[in-house]
Amino acid sequence: MKSKMKGNIEDKYKKATNILWKIWWFFVFLFIIPSVITFLSFVIINFIAARVEIFAGPDIYVIVGLTVIVFIFSVLFFYRFFDRYRDKPIFFNQENNLAARIHILYLITIFSLIVTPIFVFITPEEYQFELLPLISFCLLYNIVYFYISLKPIDYFNASERSFKRALKLSLSLKQPHNFLIIINYFIQIIYLLLIFQTRISWLFALITNLLFYIITLGTTSKIRRVISNSFKEDNRFLNELSLYKEKFVSSILSLNFVLLIQIPFVIIGVNSFQGISYSIRDIFNASIYAILVFFLYLKFRIYFIINHKKFILSVS
Repeated sequence: MKSKMKGNIEDKYKKATNILWKIWWFFVFLFIIPSVITFLSFVIINFIAARVEIFAGPDIYVIVGLTVIVFIFSVLFFYRFFDRYRDKPIFFNQENNLAARIHILYLITIFSLIVTPIFVFITPEEYQFELLPLISFCLLYNIVYFYISLKPIDYFNASERSFKRALKLSLSLKQPHNFLIIINYFIQIIYLLLIFQTRISWLFALITNLLFYIITLGTTSKIRRVISNSFKEDNRFLNELSLYKEKFVSSILSLNFVLLIQIPFVIIGVNSFQGISYSIRDIFNASIYAILVFFLYLKFRIYFIINHKKFILSVS
């Protein structure tokens, strides 16, 4: 009886100790280290801004905006180190690679765009930094590469029951589900760069990414469920994994072309709302541009459909 009570007390001590350690590592990796990095970045940016006239108006608004981006970058980066102390880690298991790829890609993009509206509401209009969405995205999106490298889906090793990346980096980068993530980076930069003067470029990019986040989760939901069940039951799912990659590639490709098609219409729409008039010829040219981009999108879709199996076999 006494030994049983002693065992229960020891278990309680272990649980309490584990909880305290988790709390400690939570503060270390998600608060203390990011705060130190943010403070140092604030000092450095403030030092540079005082000596280089690159900002208009009070520098403090821009400096705070940039340091907040650094803080978010630090939190996202060091979350990976805290993840190993969780009971159900996100990045240290093989079961959620497919869902994680979608969440990582879209949520980090969405986080990078949410930084901007925070400062839109607290910054005087004449001092708003229009390039903040672009800078935020350029910096934070790099976390995507870091996390996706931890969650490969190039192929599934049945003997080890784990997802693997291609043995050669060149082969891995040739896979559409990988290189389109890089293409997505540059397309979104082009989008934000061309419409940053509207001051609400973040809003249209945010809406579009949120919409495709929901679409991608919805279109892959069934196949992800089938693969998850096959994973748990030790069944093979090569065809299902190939189908998932097709759907994922289709969603990212569609997102990129929707952004490209939007560009002239966003500029015309926002500027027209602000009192700038455009001729019928301008609207006609924008429409022709949209049609050409749409046909280019169809060409890429057909190309990926025809060559998808070839990409898969190259890794195998």
